[in-house]
Amino acid sequence: MIEKNSKDEIDILSLFSLIGKKTNSLLVLIINFFISFFNLIISILYLVKRNYIILLISLIIGLLTGYFYEKNLYVSQYQTTLTLSPNFGSTYHLYQEIKFYQTLIEQKDFEKLNVYLNLDSADVKFLTSISIKPYKNESLNLKNFKRFLSTADSVTALTLSYDEFEDKIPFDLYKFHVITLGLNSKNVPIEIEKTIIESVENNIYFKNKKETFIENLKIKKEYVLASIQKLDTLLFGKKKNLNSENLGTTIVLDKKQNEDTDLQLFDRYTDLRNELVEINFQFKDKENIINTIDSFNELGVNVSDKNYVLYGGLFLFLIMLLVLIFYHIYILNPNLKFKKLDY
Repeated sequence: MIEKNSKDEIDILSLFSLIGKKTNSLLVLIINFFISFFNLIISILYLVKRNYIILLISLIIGLLTGYFYEKNLYVSQYQTTLTLSPNFGSTYHLYQEIKFYQTLIEQKDFEKLNVYLNLDSADVKFLTSISIKPYKNESLNLKNFKRFLSTADSVTALTLSYDEFEDKIPFDLYKFHVITLGLNSKNVPIEIEKTIIESVENNIYFKNKKETFIENLKIKKEYVLASIQKLDTLLFGKKKNLNSENLGTTIVLDKKQNEDTDLQLFDRYTDLRNELVEINFQFKDKENIINTIDSFNELGVNVSDKNYVLYGGLFLFLIMLLVLIFYHIYILNPNLKFKKLDY
């Protein structure tokens, strides 16, 4: 029993000894790493000090090269945006039109672009990109999620989370869409806005949908106005004298019944007035197949990265520094060997 305990103690001591050796090795490795790192920094600073004239000349040449490239060769990039609100399910058609224009730009088919966009040849060549995406924010995502839950079955409503839904919201559920036009000229051919909108407005299918919707809305408005007029007469017209002669049958109601009837009529009158307000709003909102929220600006916004002077100087400076390091290590000290540390 005593021998077994002594063996266990020896095993534990051996384990702690092994752990101590490994810990010391790790600490030595970390310390040596930092020492080597600081030695490298000091060596590089010493190298820079010895060759500062060469490095300074390379920096100046790089700055001048970057300046020359930026002023003479680099073409600045500009952007402008157009915000639209499509109606009558025309969102998908609008997206397809924009994708078609982008394909022509990528293929540099300026002849077809000139025909479809109705622009001058010079203006067409300045186009670099055109894209469209829905205008998103957290509030709109939550509204779309709430709308989806109201139409989903009970199983789907319980299993679907907002995080899963947010990445899968169809683009046509959003009301506003932003078209971004990229150019290499600050002058924007604003005529392209009219062409994009007319390509959808002149579509026969959407024109018929719009005409049918407006016609039905007019019928609905006439009904609401007629109902309001009747209720207005019942609620606010002058009441006939109850003591005057009545040729017809008179229905006598007590005071409470009259008050309840008036309240019901007034509630219905309020609902109809609110419905009339909504109808008038729809007349304005659905007046066009595509509503323009914000137009293209005549001058684009410069989105170019204009730090080529600085980039050129730093690039040539670092290249020269690497050349000097390589020269001092492999040319001046060809027999230099790196020792492997054993722990």
